[in-house]
Amino acid sequence: MADSQTTFPAFDKLPKVEGEPQGSIWGIFDKDGKKDECGTLNLLTPAVVRAAAREIQSGEHIQLDWPLHNVQFPGFGRKEFSQTKIDLNASLNFKAMDDELYINTQSGSQWDSLKHFAHQKTGRYYNGLTHEEATRSDTNGIHNWCERGGIVGRGVLVDWLAWYEEHKGSAPSPVSRHEILAEELDKALAWQGTKTQPGDILLIRSGYVRWHNNASEAERKKGTQENSIAIGLQGSEESVRWLYDHHFAAVAGDTVAFESWPPKLDEGWCLHEWLLVQWGSPIGEMWDLEKLSKVCKEKKRYTFFLTSAPLHVKGGIGSPPGAIAIF
Repeated sequence: MADSQTTFPAFDKLPKVEGEPQGSIWGIFDKDGKKDECGTLNLLTPAVVRAAAREIQSGEHIQLDWPLHNVQFPGFGRKEFSQTKIDLNASLNFKAMDDELYINTQSGSQWDSLKHFAHQKTGRYYNGLTHEEATRSDTNGIHNWCERGGIVGRGVLVDWLAWYEEHKGSAPSPVSRHEILAEELDKALAWQGTKTQPGDILLIRSGYVRWHNNASEAERKKGTQENSIAIGLQGSEESVRWLYDHHFAAVAGDTVAFESWPPKLDEGWCLHEWLLVQWGSPIGEMWDLEKLSKVCKEKKRYTFFLTSAPLHVKGGIGSPPGAIAIF
């Protein structure tokens, strides 16, 4: 995972990081004796952003966040979104309004920061941050992304759902633990006529948002709150090597956890552990890729300029992405 000035070794030739599996890149982005806290977002160099800007041709733009209230039954015991509208006329004698929001940053469209999920056996986060340190410090927080200017680069949609339905028929249930294979992503990219580049921001459409948009209240509650099972990229050695070899700056999808959930932690290929912990790659979850899919199909073009402005919270653990695709 490299910018134009750096060449990274093959997965099996990466320098060994003590206590971590082969394939960890801890230390590669460190500078002047200071531990890096941005991971693969370092790939979004000015040169990469300038090249990505050439994707803007028609000026059409699409918001990729779900409405904050959209997840009717958040999973994993998380509280649902709420909004209080405040009439300021009585207190300030102005005909004006405020509002106050409650959000759990993991209950809708989101970014996972580099302190959201640790390696479950070692208890360490990206670049060696321990869980105990994470609970009492701002290290690896989302504010680091904001301070470097947010997330800006070339987005690439892999419309796996459209490819699957074109070639295999009815897609599997998004609230099953269906595993999307890395080789299927290659086939979908070839079908689209899309080639990735180092520093791209990968988006995978699996059908979860489409399912949720059309599900009944009872189906939503069963699928999102009672079962905590979801479609996603397979957690496997093949997936890990595929992701590493493509050198993405960040990844995102329309499903609950990007990877098929729950992960098989005992097998050592949990993608949260690899992306967030070993490489410092942000994971986006539950992004709305439905309109984006339609526009990409119409334009026969699956690349675009992507900008994301996470909430600027010191030590932030998750955030709505504030993501916009621009054609």
